[in-house]
Amino acid sequence: MISKITTQYFKQFASEEFTLGPLSLLAGPNNSGKSTLLQAAMVWNLAMQKWWEKKGPESGSKAKERQGAPITRQEFTALPLPSMDQLWTDTHTSFRRDEGKQGAPRPLVITLHGTDKVGGQWRFGFEFRYSGPEQIHVKPVAADIDHLETAREQVTVVYVPPFSGIGVHETRHDRPYQDMLVGQGKGGDILRNLLLEVAVADGGKAWERLETIVEDVFRYRLLKPSYDGTPYITCQYLKGIPIGRGFGGLAPLDVSTTGSGFHQVLLILAFMLARPSSLILLDEPDAHLHVLLQKQLYDILRELCHHSKGQLVIATHSEVLIDSTSPSQIISFYRKPHRLESESGREQVREALKRVSSLDLLLAENAKGILYLEGTTDFDLLKAWADILDHPLKEWFGKLPFWQNNQGRNPKETRSHFFALKAICPSIRAVLLLDGDNRSLPDREVTADGLTLLRWERYEAESYLLHPISLTRFLEAEKGPLFAKPALDYLREQLPPAFFNSPLETSHFLRAESASKTLLPELLNRAGLNLPKSDFFILARQMKKEELPQEVTDKLTAILDVVGTLRPQGG
Repeated sequence: MISKITTQYFKQFASEEFTLGPLSLLAGPNNSGKSTLLQAAMVWNLAMQKWWEKKGPESGSKAKERQGAPITRQEFTALPLPSMDQLWTDTHTSFRRDEGKQGAPRPLVITLHGTDKVGGQWRFGFEFRYSGPEQIHVKPVAADIDHLETAREQVTVVYVPPFSGIGVHETRHDRPYQDMLVGQGKGGDILRNLLLEVAVADGGKAWERLETIVEDVFRYRLLKPSYDGTPYITCQYLKGIPIGRGFGGLAPLDVSTTGSGFHQVLLILAFMLARPSSLILLDEPDAHLHVLLQKQLYDILRELCHHSKGQLVIATHSEVLIDSTSPSQIISFYRKPHRLESESGREQVREALKRVSSLDLLLAENAKGILYLEGTTDFDLLKAWADILDHPLKEWFGKLPFWQNNQGRNPKETRSHFFALKAICPSIRAVLLLDGDNRSLPDREVTADGLTLLRWERYEAESYLLHPISLTRFLEAEKGPLFAKPALDYLREQLPPAFFNSPLETSHFLRAESASKTLLPELLNRAGLNLPKSDFFILARQMKKEELPQEVTDKLTAILDVVGTLRPQGG
């Protein structure tokens, strides 16, 4: 079994170590490195094949010549590359000045560590050196050469890419060409070839197993493929299970006519049954599958792997697979890849996959904290007020602020999002600013470790726009005194006299009345203005410092304390 894979200068992993078990689930967002780990194992396997073929003991090469074997880009079937330098971290194939040894070759190294059948430890690494866009040289790491026979005997690798389509016709392909198509992510192009292999594998037992699984899961009868006297491989199925011998009146249909879910399952099973291997790499096996089928397939895969004594490494986004896996079997690719240690860690990863967007990931890398608001209007009002007050928070607004629009949903959703975000940045903090109409919600149902809860004293943020002098100035500038007067008369009628005369005070009336739904729309309507709520920041921008109550400054300061500007390096 492979216990560990280490990489040096391989793609995005300048130096990384991955501990594996009989089952390892790789969970994380797109472009986080899940597929790169699978590729590292594939590249190691290709290096073993090519080096053994060209420089191994049976190649006829003399010992002193076994130092390195060339691999051309055309021979490199592990993954498609426009140039061989794409294998190196940042495509730097030589050391840079800040790394020392400037100009010296930068060796790319992939090492597999394992245990043999009697529990002994072994390790074997390959070193790759860049020879040009079309060629690299590969050789074993000198210190590991004594484990060459063990590594070659115990490690066989099969990679199954996500299903990407199936052609109408498919002819027989030799194994090197099949490997090239798989490396290009075109597994569907060899599905019929794999089914031919399954039909004769293990004396026919492999086909019986495949046939049984297809019947149990899809209620289809899979017919044995044929390639006899025809230019293409024939693979058919019956859309049902006939009773007795024959087709039972069911018409044979080509496998290309089924859905993508059936194709995905069939491709994975065909790989596993046609090519039993010690290390099986599955890239998003849950693709194209509904949640019930994801669970069914996952259980089947684990059972097949257990009986074949193989090892599964699965890259996934599936909440179903994550929920069905022990945390100790999950490697999280949020932040630095790490194995989970607890149920709460697994829950965070699951929630992060469901709730955290790619933009969240980007912003969280440099953010000290995140601001949660009930809507975009609240964000725009705060930004306008920070400018008017010349508050330090305006610097945060002027960059790429990390904030989340709760869209008026239950504030518990914010807590869930923050919980998921902490899977990416455990040290990140948050502040949630709620309207005053949420006062009935107990704090304990919203707050969490690192999450600060703030509430407006008035009904909502828009309530702070209700300053008669400020609104008079705005309306007269927009429509003139003649149109402004009826609107202001309306405001005087609606507001308590004490507040109208002292608008910086907060009255019981403003704690209970929605300015955005009643007072402001009617005020603007009476002045002949059609200003939607999303544009209320225009009202805020023309306010003056002395027209904003101290509470607005206090809220901005409390937010600043959490989100700051940018987190210091290493924070």
